[in-house]
Amino acid sequence: MRRDLLSSSGYESDEPLPFNGPDPREVPAGESEVFRRRTRAVSLLELAENVSAERRAEISREILALGVSALPALAKSAAGRSENAAALSRSLIRLLVPDEIGRQIYVSLLHQKNSYHVEDGAVQLARLGYPNLPVDRVLRDIDALGRKALDFVCSEMGLHKKDAKKAANQDSIEVIKHLGSFWRSEGFIGSNDFFYNERNSYLPDVLERHTGLPIAMSVLYLALARRVFLSVDGVGLPGHFIVRVAVSTKEGDGYTFIDPYHGARPVDLDECRQRVEAMGMPFYAEEHLKATQPRDILTRMCNNLLALFDHDKKALEAERVATVISHLQPQDPIPYLLRAERRLRRGEKKGARADYERARTLDPQGPIGRTAEELLRRLSYENPFQ
Repeated sequence: MRRDLLSSSGYESDEPLPFNGPDPREVPAGESEVFRRRTRAVSLLELAENVSAERRAEISREILALGVSALPALAKSAAGRSENAAALSRSLIRLLVPDEIGRQIYVSLLHQKNSYHVEDGAVQLARLGYPNLPVDRVLRDIDALGRKALDFVCSEMGLHKKDAKKAANQDSIEVIKHLGSFWRSEGFIGSNDFFYNERNSYLPDVLERHTGLPIAMSVLYLALARRVFLSVDGVGLPGHFIVRVAVSTKEGDGYTFIDPYHGARPVDLDECRQRVEAMGMPFYAEEHLKATQPRDILTRMCNNLLALFDHDKKALEAERVATVISHLQPQDPIPYLLRAERRLRRGEKKGARADYERARTLDPQGPIGRTAEELLRRLSYENPFQ
């Protein structure tokens, strides 16, 4: 089930929806309503080829109001031969995909809880850059690399595959060592251009280029480590990301820390302390070396992209990332403030107003809510008729 896409029939949870109605895009729809939206999208796209620019803009707004239900029709149109409709479809897909990404990750996290595999969400995030990405194919590529890693480890240790799980439990240090050798033999190494390249954040690109940001490379290492039966978690140090692996020794159970960005080499406690203290913080091992949950890993990956697009002054791209964050953290008002600011940068005042109102609703008595209320008041003063 972990790879199933979100059903178009809506959420299957008693938890509050992370959206703000009454926008029809944000209301769960039954099968008949989904069918209506999809067929309406097809009809609108058929009209879009030979109409004026003004009429095409009206069609765009109506398709956006249909929400993610329009995506199948848009994908088909984008690959078609009708030039104007294809161009329109490609632009609308980029606007609608962030909501679909966020909803799919949100529902998967709810249903799978402790069994959720963070690489699934990381591949979904790559659709921000590649809206038509074949997600299942990328996940199969990760599976294939995992099988290759298992073959390598078993060969180096002289094991039959059926004994690999037992070896990971009883001789975890050796398994970790050989997995590191496999990682280096495949040429995985930290990116030289590091941060300001969005491909360093997208897991399919990490698979292809064998380089990326520390967190993206750690997500891939986590996926491989699980496929050789190691018990692993991500660890979000300030300014860096590593992996911890559960080990059993004569002295008892514990953890060893691995840095996938630097060739999957071991990292000791002193190096972790130095990294934290270099950021101007006191080091607390229990706090700084605890497991980072998949939701928080994905949010941190989004924050990297947000900083990148802000640096490049790409307000729309930053807004799309903030949309995903608003789904990952549905009860947090801050993502709505983040998105409102990016919407204002490109003159989207109506959407910004809705985000401020949502932030105020989520934190009515708190500092974020008061900030949102003040920004709403200012926006109304500066734009009384919008």
